[in-house]
Amino acid sequence: MCSIESFPTKRGTARFTEDYVYFEESFWGYIKSLYRDYWQRGTWWSSSALVGYLFAFPIGIWWVVSAVRGGSFLHIAVVGGLILVLWAVNYACGFRSPDRIRLATIEQVSATDGMMGLTRSRLVIRYTDGGTTCKRRVNLPSLYTSGGETVYERAQEAFAERGF
Repeated sequence: MCSIESFPTKRGTARFTEDYVYFEESFWGYIKSLYRDYWQRGTWWSSSALVGYLFAFPIGIWWVVSAVRGGSFLHIAVVGGLILVLWAVNYACGFRSPDRIRLATIEQVSATDGMMGLTRSRLVIRYTDGGTTCKRRVNLPSLYTSGGETVYERAQEAFAERGF
């Protein structure tokens, strides 16, 4: 029997059963993890980071509304087009975001240790779905959080216990 049944992700939690790995991720899960990892930490700089995250969303909406009112449709088209291109490249590289993956279909799990301030620790799960090989990227909590490095090790260990 495996000792690690779940680990936190950037937007929620990854949970294991006998046959599947489930990803319980959502926008509200992301907000909850930000609150848990930054606000409850109790330092002034981590609380400031949470406030910055929370202000980024209304500022982005305000920018879109003001661009529409000002008739700046070129800016909106450029930003929207860039987001669409990045999404299409991600999809073309084989990345998908299923809520569950059967453990028997997983071919490989690779872990990338993040660099503090530059990149986030993540796992890339290669699995087969209907005869095609797909990938699922699982971003882990920031290294700036109190348990960022231990979550990375715990996630690696969870998959290693299952033979990956």
